[in-house]
Amino acid sequence: MSRDETTDGAAVPSEVAGVAVPSEVAGVAVPSEVAGVAVPSEVAGVAVPTDAAGVSGAVARRPRPLWTLGLFRSELAITFRRWRTLALLAVLAAVPVLVGVAVRIETSDGSTIGGGGEGGGPAFIAQITNNGLFLVFTALAATLPFFLPMAIGVIAGDAVAGEANAGTLRYLLVAPAGRTRLLLAKYATTLTFCLVATLVVAVSALVTGALLFPLGEVTTISGTRMSFGEGLLRALLIALVVAASLVGVAALGLFVSTLTSSGIAAMATTVGLLITVQILDQIPQLHALHPYFFSHYWLSFADLMREPVYWDDLIKNLQMQGLYAAVFGSAAWARFGAKDIMA
Repeated sequence: MSRDETTDGAAVPSEVAGVAVPSEVAGVAVPSEVAGVAVPSEVAGVAVPTDAAGVSGAVARRPRPLWTLGLFRSELAITFRRWRTLALLAVLAAVPVLVGVAVRIETSDGSTIGGGGEGGGPAFIAQITNNGLFLVFTALAATLPFFLPMAIGVIAGDAVAGEANAGTLRYLLVAPAGRTRLLLAKYATTLTFCLVATLVVAVSALVTGALLFPLGEVTTISGTRMSFGEGLLRALLIALVVAASLVGVAALGLFVSTLTSSGIAAMATTVGLLITVQILDQIPQLHALHPYFFSHYWLSFADLMREPVYWDDLIKNLQMQGLYAAVFGSAAWARFGAKDIMA
């Protein structure tokens, strides 16, 4: 112990066991220089607290933020570097190409292709030969009922269960990432995949439509005409709405992923639930339940091609997706927070 000096009648050591004394202890100020020896503000790279408040040498812990960009970037890199993810995106990109080539072959003799009911996705097929931009709407309508949700189900179902199955989940939590932060990062990554997958379909359809069919003014479902630039903006808006329509599926898949340690089981269960819900949505006897299925308003994006736009079903769709995201997101958080991580 170095030589002490008196402050207000109390002896204050400048150094104890080789450790410098902080500038204030229990509310009593300590001079920055005692007996000609300066008291450092940092010891071994660790800042000395200025107010111990009765806790000797304790450094107050800062609360962990619920969101860190570094963890999100890491999850994005891991997800989009996997061959499975790239294969899913490749399949999604191939669907518009196959549809465009099929329409081109079918109409090579000058015949036309009839569409389905008014406002539905198949109704756009009849207009592809006149304007390749309609291939974007047709491709999104063709992939939304199955291909896009299946891809989202695979990514979301594997988010937590895949880590547990690979034995890396425990190490992620020891890092420490924190359960809430990790779950938020994985959900944000899944939502990013929703957007990327939808844009891949839209861009592939736009390129294919431009190569195989003419481009020009767009005729809406209501019969009015708009410029190609405005039609392109409508196509982008439709792609964003389709991506938002998958928010509920992503939350459902993430919840299923917290229930098991098998990535394959989580993916299969999520895809099975998607198929089951869409089958139930086609049974007339269950019409009272149809508005509560997350897939019921999926094709409402066609209303964006009306003039004026019909917003009722679009808003209902977004509200339903938000409700599913809140319910299953909360369930996933509650389950993951209480889950015993063994791997």
